[in-house]
Amino acid sequence: MLSKSLKKISELDVFSLIVFKVLYENGYANNTASELQVSAPKVSRCLASLRTTFDDELFYRRQQGLKPTPLAELLYKPICDFYRILVHLEQVGLGEPELDFTPIIHVAVAKNIMTSLAMVISQHPQHETIGKIRLQQWGHNSAELIHNGGIDFGIALESSQSAGLNCEYLGTHKNIYLAAKVDHPIWERSPQITLEKIASYSFVYLESKGFNDRVDPLEMYCQNARVELVDVDKVTNREELLSHLMTMDSVAFTPAVEADIYDSIPALRTEVLASEQFNKLHCGLKPPQYCLVEKEPKNRRYSEGRRAIIVDIVTDLLKST
Repeated sequence: MLSKSLKKISELDVFSLIVFKVLYENGYANNTASELQVSAPKVSRCLASLRTTFDDELFYRRQQGLKPTPLAELLYKPICDFYRILVHLEQVGLGEPELDFTPIIHVAVAKNIMTSLAMVISQHPQHETIGKIRLQQWGHNSAELIHNGGIDFGIALESSQSAGLNCEYLGTHKNIYLAAKVDHPIWERSPQITLEKIASYSFVYLESKGFNDRVDPLEMYCQNARVELVDVDKVTNREELLSHLMTMDSVAFTPAVEADIYDSIPALRTEVLASEQFNKLHCGLKPPQYCLVEKEPKNRRYSEGRRAIIVDIVTDLLKST
């Protein structure tokens, strides 16, 4: 005999559970209706039925769409499991080949390691186990998107104090490289390139939230050491930084993990900054501290195995020289 609660769930329209899954993933009723090719009122009726069955609001309105309640977050994984069973039934019933339904993991990544991380993931020997990873740049609302389910987790340059999110320290850069045009006069001083010499040229840096969005370490060093910084400029993406180096005769720092990308451009050259200078640079402002920002284990939509591989990739990447 079915229990009262199980009987209520069993009487749910299967389509309502599909509506729940899609609504959870995109956060908008109109988008859900469009994706499922049904009317908006039908989505509303399905949501009303779900709310009655589970005796919970499930989603409540926020400025950036519908936000799932704690119960909705718990329901998402089992409903996804149920959906995969439905798809499998369809494949068996129609004699279709089985497809891989490993969920795509959505990850927000600090912009200064995003390309390198993508390259390592694509070439990783366990690429098939990792599955598809959709990377996007970490932004001001990424923590909120993780909380809402729009992003699975983040590799950020800041710790998140948002309720319901865990923050785990992953590592930091052990050294950095100086980048400039191959014919830039700074290279005449190699290998004795000091921070004081760097400050005598036009300097540009990539602004990264949670690290140098207020002041860059070189600016702070020059202020504390009373060294004149001839010219400083900041950009918001790597394309701007590369263009600045090639057209403005500027110099810049880049993490070790990104140095190969700069070296692949014939017009540019990089050299590692001496450890003594690196320590001086970060005496007042620590190197970027990378953190894994994610939900509590019970609310995660990805396996521990896939998570462990990605964490290992990031920590190994940060150790590279």
